[in-house]
Amino acid sequence: MTRLNPAYTSLKTLNITYQTPQETLLSTPETLPTSEPTTPQIGYTVQSSDLPTFSFPPYRKTFVAIVIGAGQVSTAAYIYYRMKKNGVSVATGYASVSANYFYTWQCFFFDVNVGDVLELALWSNQTDSVWFYKAYQIQITRLIPFNKPRLLMPCNFAALATHPVLTLGSPSYGTASLYPYHDDKMYAIISAATSFKCLYCGDTYGLFRIYNGDYANVNTAIVGRSSYYYPYYQRNIVPTQIIMRGVKVD
Repeated sequence: MTRLNPAYTSLKTLNITYQTPQETLLSTPETLPTSEPTTPQIGYTVQSSDLPTFSFPPYRKTFVAIVIGAGQVSTAAYIYYRMKKNGVSVATGYASVSANYFYTWQCFFFDVNVGDVLELALWSNQTDSVWFYKAYQIQITRLIPFNKPRLLMPCNFAALATHPVLTLGSPSYGTASLYPYHDDKMYAIISAATSFKCLYCGDTYGLFRIYNGDYANVNTAIVGRSSYYYPYYQRNIVPTQIIMRGVKVD
């Protein structure tokens, strides 16, 4: 009887580098209108220079854009938002904000590409609400390193980081873990370097999903409120180095 031994690739290391977020802190706050503005206050056009870079080109990946707008209310208010992609509404909503509190809208645009125009419009039901901060970064999700082989033995998420790292204003954040997948079935979430004996990159979710922008909060926004911090936001835990060996079985 002939024994079939799968052919392994050499050990591959995929390094992922995320671009520094674009941040702007206005020197003079701008008053929010009391109805939706015709032209959104915040807008970014996705450039190739905004995308994460890779030590070798992966077979497939999906980009998630994070757009942030922050400000403050004097009188207790409802702060409204609308997300637009290429001029088309993606999501809209509102949140109540206590008097003298800062607010942060953090918007997650799923599956963006170079040339997409991403916008965030803000308005209030009070005349003394302002905005003065914006930020933008792109992250990856649903990564498939190779078309063939898809089976990785082992697969080591050797390094993780939290993004976006915002520095202007008085920032504070929480973190959301990473969701590894095997054949489109979710493993236990991870928040630190972890090695798996075997992972298969399925067609839908690939090797992992980030939390905000893919596993949750897809094409929508979340709000942070604080009496002190701005922006008050969420960081995703993302991989920055994956070490793996492919098994040539497909």
